[in-house]
Amino acid sequence: MISISTLFSDTFKALKGHWLQAICIFFIYNFSLGIVQAIPGIGGFLSLIVSGPLTIGISVYSLKIINDNFPKAENVLDGFKYNLGNGILAYFILIPVILIVGFILMIIFLAFNFLLYGFFISLFYSQSYEVFISSMDWEALLSPFKVLSFKFGIVEPILLILFIIISFLFSIILPWIIASLPFAMTFFIMAEDTSIDAWDAVQKSWNMMKGYKRKYLILNMLLLITLIPVMLFTFLIGLLWYIPFSFIISGVFYREIKKNSRLID
Repeated sequence: MISISTLFSDTFKALKGHWLQAICIFFIYNFSLGIVQAIPGIGGFLSLIVSGPLTIGISVYSLKIINDNFPKAENVLDGFKYNLGNGILAYFILIPVILIVGFILMIIFLAFNFLLYGFFISLFYSQSYEVFISSMDWEALLSPFKVLSFKFGIVEPILLILFIIISFLFSIILPWIIASLPFAMTFFIMAEDTSIDAWDAVQKSWNMMKGYKRKYLILNMLLLITLIPVMLFTFLIGLLWYIPFSFIISGVFYREIKKNSRLID
């Protein structure tokens, strides 16, 4: 059984003594991807080419931190040194699958959220809801976002608006997390086995995640929830610590499910 608290504590232990280097490496990694994407005309396509090998490289670096195996900055380039073609191919396999599944799930989530929103409007803003039902006046649905009145109190409308914003935010982000769950270990697998081809790595990730997708979803939900205060209360500076931690904890998760699969075998 994988414990979420153990995952967090093991990640903090792994990063002890490596925080400064990890912050610098992940900053350069994300900055490099941003620079590539910003190249006019070819940036989008070029980012697809380099993202796979770079993700393998950052996975190699993360696993070396987890195993305390002398992580170095040049590890990020390992995806270009070994099995470059399959690193690129893995990304081209995963992106369309995740995009299609994620888009379908997002439509379902947003539709459910809209129904939930309509239910709340009917409870707290019944007149606006009746106007919408009778005349299909979509502007009536925006009544919670109009000027707040102190007549009936201000706490309830603010809480309602916050709930709506957060729920719709999750409806946009969560589907993509769910769509990527079965394939989340692909690049960690390729980081450890430089000879494996892309399709085998995708299939191996699919098999490894059987029975662990819910736990990994809970982990990602917790990371997503903690991201909000990290961004708000640190003025984005906390992201320097959050980004390496959130990636390396996935590596710790990979180590644990790999260990469990060996015990079962």
